[in-house]
Amino acid sequence: MEKIREDPLEFLESMYRTYGPVTFHETERDRVYSVFDPELVSQVMMSGESRFTKQATPDDFMLTPLLGCGLLTSHGETWERQRSITQPMFARKRVEGFLPMMHQEAVNLCSTWAQAARDGHRVRVDHDLTAMALRIVARAMLGADLSGVGHGFGKAVDAVNAHLSHGDPRDTPDTDEVIEDAKGYPRGAAILNSIVAMLIEARKLELSDLEPDERDRGGTTGLQHESTNELLSSLLSYRDPVSGMGVADDEIHSQVLTMIMAGHETTAKALTWTLFLLDQNREVLDRVRSECIEILGGRPPGPDLLASLKWTRSAIQEAMRLYPPIWVISRRAMTEQRVGGFDIEPGSLVCVSPWILHHDPKSWPSPNNFNPARFLEDDATRDRHAYLPFGLGPRQCIGRGFALMEAVVTLSTIVQALDLKVCEDHQVIPQALVTLRPKFGLFMDPHELTTTDKC
Repeated sequence: MEKIREDPLEFLESMYRTYGPVTFHETERDRVYSVFDPELVSQVMMSGESRFTKQATPDDFMLTPLLGCGLLTSHGETWERQRSITQPMFARKRVEGFLPMMHQEAVNLCSTWAQAARDGHRVRVDHDLTAMALRIVARAMLGADLSGVGHGFGKAVDAVNAHLSHGDPRDTPDTDEVIEDAKGYPRGAAILNSIVAMLIEARKLELSDLEPDERDRGGTTGLQHESTNELLSSLLSYRDPVSGMGVADDEIHSQVLTMIMAGHETTAKALTWTLFLLDQNREVLDRVRSECIEILGGRPPGPDLLASLKWTRSAIQEAMRLYPPIWVISRRAMTEQRVGGFDIEPGSLVCVSPWILHHDPKSWPSPNNFNPARFLEDDATRDRHAYLPFGLGPRQCIGRGFALMEAVVTLSTIVQALDLKVCEDHQVIPQALVTLRPKFGLFMDPHELTTTDKC
């Protein structure tokens, strides 16, 4: 375990180099099989929970105490019911309704960084993007601007993320950092739960005063609510078409908290790595910037214009290939399975690594090069299961369309307003915790673009 904790990415790479597409090792707790071949990965990820389940995996033990029984941590029939309820809330047209809000948040971030540029200050890009993504997901999921509760919500999320970043608590060593991060977790979790509970009760009161037809539409604005499309109103208004029953209060709480926690981290990390890579590859940055200026010209991006930003989208997709925010995915074998010539015993842990899949030269020529052109057109020669930034199969991330739209809106806004360069004294190396993040953060020097720069 010590070798795995020290450098998990190198451990996975060495296992693949030495043993091939399916490997086996044992920890103090588990028999672990790692699957690195795209077709075998699809066998694991797409076969359903009767064969490979998320239940009793490290992620399950880590997240369930905080999130309860939400979409990320539920299983079987409960998960299927929850997915059917929440899936319509992420329909394309509904997500597109959040575009103006996403753009405004990106504009606000650019204003903050522009002021830092005028003051001669560097910016902590990864932290600022996380805070922005948290505001966006809170407004979309809760329909509320949480700035009214001060910095308490953001600090609580930071405290919870710090603790969760160390992974499965059963296998976490008692280092000084782990112990220190664990101290802030109970209070952070309590603050998150209390704020979510307060907003749910407030929204229930507002909906109770509405006429039935208004309630079905999610209500009107009020109590800082700014959208009739948000997840919370939809959950509160939902009625089962057969039984007429609504969603239980504890399940609503779990779903809202799940969407908030899961809905900001991946997008923030994807944007962080994209800005880093664009700075290291200025010719790609020039193409992305020129595209955004030509197509948008500073205008808010509507759905049609957004679809035209092909280089911008491809840059984000390529960044998520090189630095997949979710670098490993685990499942538990429910019954004996045969995968790639290996007989996998029931109860074994089976791991899939987007990091390995995304860097395999069999699927990606010159895999360590940043080349967004890979995604401009479909490559018929590449296995479609070789790229899974949002997972694969029935439990693929439900918010992937929301996340990618947010990332494109944010990046297109930033590159038109600012030029960002990694600080000369700053080292950027990946650290594989729960998500793949820059070990020392990402500090960049911002520079405002002039009219001449945009020509």
